[in-house]
Amino acid sequence: MNRSAPEARRGSARRGLGTLLVLVFAVTVDGVDLALLTPTPHADDLVEFAVRGAPAEWLRLDTTTTPVLAITGPDGATWRRSAFLYQSCAVGAAPDAIDVVGELELRLRHAPRVPGRHAWRLLAPDGAVVAEGALVVAAARGPVGPLRISPANPRLLALADGTPFIAIGCNIAWAKGPDRLANFARYFAAFAAAGGNHARLWLSSWCGQIESATPDRYRLDQAWLIDQVLALARRHGLRVTIVLDNHHDLIEGLCFPYGADLVARRRAFFAATPGEQYARRLRYVLARWGADDSVLAWELFNEVDLACTDLDACLAWLRGVGGLLGRLDQDHRLRTVSWCDAYSWEPLAELPGLDLVHVHRYVQEHVARDEEGRMATRDGVEMLVIQAERTNRKTRPFCFAEVGYQGSERVNPGNDADRSGLLLRQQAWTGLMLGGYGSGMNWWWDVYVDRNGLWDQYRGLAAAVRRVDWRDAGLAPLTPNPGSALRVLGWQSQSQALLWPHPRADTWYAHLVAGRARPRLTREVAIRLGGMRPDSPFSVHQLDTVSGDVRASGEIRSDADGMVTLILPIAITDLALHVELKK
Repeated sequence: MNRSAPEARRGSARRGLGTLLVLVFAVTVDGVDLALLTPTPHADDLVEFAVRGAPAEWLRLDTTTTPVLAITGPDGATWRRSAFLYQSCAVGAAPDAIDVVGELELRLRHAPRVPGRHAWRLLAPDGAVVAEGALVVAAARGPVGPLRISPANPRLLALADGTPFIAIGCNIAWAKGPDRLANFARYFAAFAAAGGNHARLWLSSWCGQIESATPDRYRLDQAWLIDQVLALARRHGLRVTIVLDNHHDLIEGLCFPYGADLVARRRAFFAATPGEQYARRLRYVLARWGADDSVLAWELFNEVDLACTDLDACLAWLRGVGGLLGRLDQDHRLRTVSWCDAYSWEPLAELPGLDLVHVHRYVQEHVARDEEGRMATRDGVEMLVIQAERTNRKTRPFCFAEVGYQGSERVNPGNDADRSGLLLRQQAWTGLMLGGYGSGMNWWWDVYVDRNGLWDQYRGLAAAVRRVDWRDAGLAPLTPNPGSALRVLGWQSQSQALLWPHPRADTWYAHLVAGRARPRLTREVAIRLGGMRPDSPFSVHQLDTVSGDVRASGEIRSDADGMVTLILPIAITDLALHVELKK
């Protein structure tokens, strides 16, 4: 094809930081051009482009037949971003409605991640260059890049530059109501204000799933909805784990076009080698959201063992899909899956193609048919301790990705009784204190947390996390002390510790069902902690686990063997201890 002479894009010069000018210039062919939709882009932005003048045959959902943006940064790294079919929408007048308002067009998204001049070429589906130019990117305003497993501590996560990321998380899987986006905005704002930084979002038939009843016919209104949700997440500083599929939609056949009945859907979907229909959808998802660094991880399936009861078939499918995602995802985001049965998930922890382990554990008091099942979860902390003892034997970071009272949106006696969020707070702390990469994640964000104004229950944990130097490679979770009336959980290295002393009698069941007052110490209790730097001074801060405020501070000194003695005050409740080496 013949190229026109280079010319500056109309209206493309915009003033950036200081005297920096952001310039996009291009040459075009046959009226095809690339328009920058992100004004004054920075290295930490998700930069969006629109393909102008695209011929009708390019407007396809299959991203293997759309143009590609080949872009090379000043660091020499080259990326190939596929164009995706886009249609602008707006919140509809009817409850939960979305109205299509724009024509079909092709868009592209890229995360620059480094400042400077980025040269680009727009390639037609046949590989011919149809436009080329450059994008000048200003310096980032914050940490950049996708999350990785921390190089300092393989139990934890970090940004690409090593900045630690401790996930204070809650499930915010969908929103309903007259305006779903307004509800998402309210959830995200309240959670972020309390220190939350991680949400788990489903692509579900009723909110966000791009699949329809027909293979390869994607619901662009739902894709637009997820665009807006991720934009809200970026605005509030949240990272999002996106759950690509779920057992409910597969079982019910809702927006799950892989067979006419459950048997056919299971056979087609859970093939050991992913089918082309699945691969096409995955390519579209990556083209649209793959460059978005607000995405923490891809969760391949929610509770896959509920959808496919053949364990071997599940594992074979996960190997195939995890490998496919690893090959297609040039940003190499973390991959995970969740498993319903907490006692048979171990094969997942060693499976190639997965990076994180997601464990689900619910209080079974109001749904278990047997007394043994009910007794096992009456201590909402101990039930996670038992699970973590097995999880900590594995090498991958783990998270209690769903916790809380088992029930339904309309019938949940546990949530009804626990209006102050006692279990929510205790399990959030437990999830991290046992060695997870983040907090335990309550499931009931809308009908429980939001309805009862409990977002602030995350504030204390978030404040405590900010006090710890998570770059410390020596940090490791304590082994829970058995047999004592006072359970001590936490993280420790030679120079610091974050401890949560929890009376074993302080359970949701004892307080909410048995009607006993929450226990308080009647005398001072000493905690002896070994492994600290010998013969060294330490500061000790008593933290309120609800607010994160410092109740009191003092100083201690370790002995020649590195032992320190911490004295808990009388009548403690909701207390944590932060111990740090004095500089």
